[in-house]
Amino acid sequence: MKTKILLAALVLLGSTSTLLAGNCIDNLSRSITRLPNVEKVTLTPLVLNLIKPFSPEMKGINSMNILNAEELAATDYNQLKKLLNQCNDNGYETLVSTNEEDEMARILMKIEKEKIREIVIISLEKDEVSFIRIKGAIDPEQLNAIIENNK
Repeated sequence: MKTKILLAALVLLGSTSTLLAGNCIDNLSRSITRLPNVEKVTLTPLVLNLIKPFSPEMKGINSMNILNAEELAATDYNQLKKLLNQCNDNGYETLVSTNEEDEMARILMKIEKEKIREIVIISLEKDEVSFIRIKGAIDPEQLNAIIENNK
């Protein structure tokens, strides 16, 4: 009986730590959302479907979440910096990662079945944080075309 309880506890502990590690982007997003000066913009599928006929670049994008907070307290900056440093790129491919003095930036991408499912852009400075999360099923060729057209 003790063996079964111990085994169940180990399985629960292992699955909890896996869930926490896999949700570092969600944890970071929630932490930024709770900041006092945060500005939030969320574009839902309904809104994006209204925009898509006028902007073909939006094809494949299902939702966008944009968070920005200025005048960060030192404790908030340190907490976000710690979260960002602990964040393993579980399921994400790191495109850009920079650390310069009090500034950090990350660009992450999640690719599944030859489609870009998620793009996350994070910029953390001593007094400001920006977080952009784009979800959808974006064709990589479409993204390359957008980049080439904006050079």
